[in-house]
Amino acid sequence: MSAIVFTLDLEDHRPNDDAELRFPAITDALLDDLEARGVIGTVFVVGDVVKDQPDLVARVAARGHELGLHGATHTPLPDVAPATFREATAEAMDRLAQTVQSPVQGFRAPIFSLVPGSAWAPEILGELGFTYSSSVLPTRNPLFGWAAAPNRPFRWPCGLVEIPSPVFGVGPLAVPLLGGVYLRVAPGPLIRWAVRTAPDHAWLYAHPYDFDPGEPRWRLPEVGRLGSRVMWWRRSGMADRVGTIVAGSERRMIDVVESAEPLPVFDPAVVP
Repeated sequence: MSAIVFTLDLEDHRPNDDAELRFPAITDALLDDLEARGVIGTVFVVGDVVKDQPDLVARVAARGHELGLHGATHTPLPDVAPATFREATAEAMDRLAQTVQSPVQGFRAPIFSLVPGSAWAPEILGELGFTYSSSVLPTRNPLFGWAAAPNRPFRWPCGLVEIPSPVFGVGPLAVPLLGGVYLRVAPGPLIRWAVRTAPDHAWLYAHPYDFDPGEPRWRLPEVGRLGSRVMWWRRSGMADRVGTIVAGSERRMIDVVESAEPLPVFDPAVVP
């Protein structure tokens, strides 16, 4: 049985509403495959998806997966004012809890955008009643990363638990090999090394589009021409790769949190 937690960031990443809606069917097929492999994990859902696809979210919950919030919208935290974030997150958290008929304990920031410029967010999350966050990528990254943050579970000064993304490598070369594009395109031996050396809190992450080789292509402005091409590489093998890594795992993110005590406190105010 794998000790690595399966997590899915359930989002609608279409360029516009006119594009074909593919992610609900892709998600159902993925969860069918995971169920056949004995996998239960954690699914972080964007608030807009809860609003627009409540039946899909309810189906995910009915399979036994833990449901967390992936932001009210898929907007990076530094682009949202704190007051707006508080109001929108509270509303989305309540809608998700009512949809799945269960308390929402976990939060994952869109694109791991909990960085020094959004260090105000953990206190708000704690005040709203979240138990943990899974929002920090503790390395340098072209989009969002916080290299000075711990790479092991920790607490924010407000008491909120943070379970950071596992990274593999040294210094600026450390990357989240068990997630998204990295997990799809990295050579098999490198992924197997990451699985063997993964820390106790290890989880992998993916998105519905990672499993959709037939999705029509477009250019994503935030990653440029080459990055947009990479977004479609090796999608056809992703289901088998993920399924092999997490086969038999019934661990959820909340289980990682409950087994991680005691935890050090990371205070961004005292980081050099």
